[in-house]
Amino acid sequence: MRNQSRLKIDALALVRHPRVGMLPRIVVLISTHIVGGPAKGLLQVIPELRKRGRFEVMLCTFANTKERDSPFLVACRERGIRVVVLRQRYHWDLAPITVLRGLLLERFGSLLQTHGYKESVFGLILRRMTGRPWIAFLHGTTEENLKVRLYHRLNKALVSYADAIVSVSRELADRTVPPRQRRKLIIIENAVEVMSPAALVRTQPVRNAGEAKDWVIGCIGRLSHEKGQALLLEAAGRLVRQGATFTLVFAGDGPDRELLLAKAQGEGVGPHARFLGHVKHMDELYACLDMLVLPSFKEGMPNVILEAMQWQLPIVSTSVGAVPEMLVHGVSALLVRPGDAMALARAIATLMGDREKAVRMGHKAHAVLYPRFSPEKRVERFEALYGRVLEAV
Repeated sequence: MRNQSRLKIDALALVRHPRVGMLPRIVVLISTHIVGGPAKGLLQVIPELRKRGRFEVMLCTFANTKERDSPFLVACRERGIRVVVLRQRYHWDLAPITVLRGLLLERFGSLLQTHGYKESVFGLILRRMTGRPWIAFLHGTTEENLKVRLYHRLNKALVSYADAIVSVSRELADRTVPPRQRRKLIIIENAVEVMSPAALVRTQPVRNAGEAKDWVIGCIGRLSHEKGQALLLEAAGRLVRQGATFTLVFAGDGPDRELLLAKAQGEGVGPHARFLGHVKHMDELYACLDMLVLPSFKEGMPNVILEAMQWQLPIVSTSVGAVPEMLVHGVSALLVRPGDAMALARAIATLMGDREKAVRMGHKAHAVLYPRFSPEKRVERFEALYGRVLEAV
């Protein structure tokens, strides 16, 4: 209970007894229970923003009236990040508007930052109610059902009313931001923390997925159609029929889990595939991989690619989102056309057939990480964005 009390701020008390201070306030609103890409970025950036001391950052997230800890809240606690928990009786309960309005109005220099479609609804309402500027962040989209697709279409319409729109990649912006709103667009790429050389020592080959032999290939991400795991299983089936031996490790969970388990059996990949579900300690998994494959049909700027570059892993990826801006085909990775299982299989086979080339590509990918994708560079861009938006207002 003590930990929970440190983590969760009584939001109404904050409004009734405002903390005295002159720093511009950034109210960050995100609706998440898991530590996915957007949440991971905030966990990385917020402590550094607070350390620099130019802005007061208040992280807010939604929770139902009965919910206690979520993986996201636990991760915030582990990093010492205070969270304003906004309780809702149902998904579209607008009661938190009162708390958020108070947080914005009690400080003259304040702005709202949102991450997602639900947050954009609150962003538009609060922009109209308070006159405070609103920055809308865009992330990759999912398409698991009609409702989610409609929500993303709604978000596309809503963000056009924001004072600034932030995308992690040019490709994502091109398919999400209407042309007439491009003047508001800012690209802020994702980042990955620098690891010590000792932490990058990897064991060969992978150990925690059974009696693995030869290559251990990782595919990390939500198990859903747009992530392309079924395509990877089709490519893996081709490799198995050609006599290749490997272990294919899937990390993550999602709505397509049962479909993918059946697909693995149908492609004859069952004995070679391991579905690990949610993996809490990703470093332990990366340390066991020999290759990363990203078979997605669409992406923004995938953190998993940055993490694989950090671990000096050879990478095979579809040419989606910001991936072609991050990696050079034939130099730092092998990139293939989305949806082409045969090309994906050929690329994987190429690296498995030439370990020296694979290692060389992993080193080349790692060499371009910093300073471009460093957390310090990303925080500088956040601060410049906040300053520009507040100055304009």
